[in-house]
Amino acid sequence: MITHLNGSIEKIAENSIVVDVNGVGYGVTCSARTINEARSHSGLIHIFTAMSIREDSWTLYGFITEQERFWFNTLISVQGVGGKVAIAILSALSDDDIYNAFLNGDRTIFSRADGVGPKLATRIITELKDKIVGKIDLSSTISSQITSESSVANDVISALLNLGYQRADVLRTVASMQFEENCEFGVMLKRVLNKLSSGAAP
Repeated sequence: MITHLNGSIEKIAENSIVVDVNGVGYGVTCSARTINEARSHSGLIHIFTAMSIREDSWTLYGFITEQERFWFNTLISVQGVGGKVAIAILSALSDDDIYNAFLNGDRTIFSRADGVGPKLATRIITELKDKIVGKIDLSSTISSQITSESSVANDVISALLNLGYQRADVLRTVASMQFEENCEFGVMLKRVLNKLSSGAAP
């Protein structure tokens, strides 16, 4: 299995690049975000890869980050989402867009991608939401104002989970709120509890 390539960019097309590795050219299908990054590289480039093997074709997909490859592999685990659709989603949406789609259960975000209609978008959310929300890096989803205090936010979230609140509800609520720098645990916990209890979670 080919997991990555280190080489020079020989050619860039609309949705693919050719990477020369020691004289061997690898054709790699990529998202728009990876294509854009490739255009900004000169000399060597490192591409993470995933291989799709079918009866009629072998396709090598390339990603500028491991995070993008994670999303690709996650998306193609959904029935009806092949490599082409997964690449279309990664071309249309940023990581933050995808995070927010799962946090908020918002199928319309996925519908921005070519080839993703309402039914498929709903299936993606339904099949993956519980799996994804549990893996989300809190520092990427909680308001940027408290990123430096993510340890406090994590403590608050842990306390709420221990109280029986659902992870998705807690993450969604905390991500929708803004806190001052150095917000104390007790203050943050009380404010999040109040919002959860009032049913005002987004």
